[in-house]
Amino acid sequence: MKIVVFFSGTGTNLKSILDHQNKYGYEVCACFTNNPKAEGLIFCQEYGVNCKIIDHKDFDDREEYDGLINSFLENLNPDLIVLAGYMRIMSKPLIDNWEGQIINIHPSLLPKYPGLCTHQRALKAKDNVHGSTIHYVTSELDAGPIIRQESFNIEPSDTKESLIDKVKNLEHKIYPETISSLIK
Repeated sequence: MKIVVFFSGTGTNLKSILDHQNKYGYEVCACFTNNPKAEGLIFCQEYGVNCKIIDHKDFDDREEYDGLINSFLENLNPDLIVLAGYMRIMSKPLIDNWEGQIINIHPSLLPKYPGLCTHQRALKAKDNVHGSTIHYVTSELDAGPIIRQESFNIEPSDTKESLIDKVKNLEHKIYPETISSLIK
């Protein structure tokens, strides 16, 4: 199975996906980022994976920008598009073109806390559990069908930073496993 990984920042989930591709039988055929300064670019270089960079700041029109992404994807024809810390909302036409082939990982137990600041929101609500959700991407933010959820108990000593670390460790394990489970 050929996958394309989208990222915008540090690329820690990207690295985990790259680390596990031989074990789980998928191939990262390319990557994409909207951020020319994304730290995750270093992993693309280390693993010899081509990364297409299109800076979203160069575009006023989201659909024009997403049209370029769609052309990039059409040339590759991947089996799966994996969002791994991609911090852009995709336009409906782009999502519709790849319906059922785009997955995302989100740092909360959806439907709780879609969007940003999930760790702070869980702490503020005095939740007992927190975790991560892998879901299909639809045009409604963080609302697509859930593929997998994993959780852990929130300890009284947990902070935003400790929750970030716990979620990242969890995601690094479950995202490659889940990608492999989607191989047809």
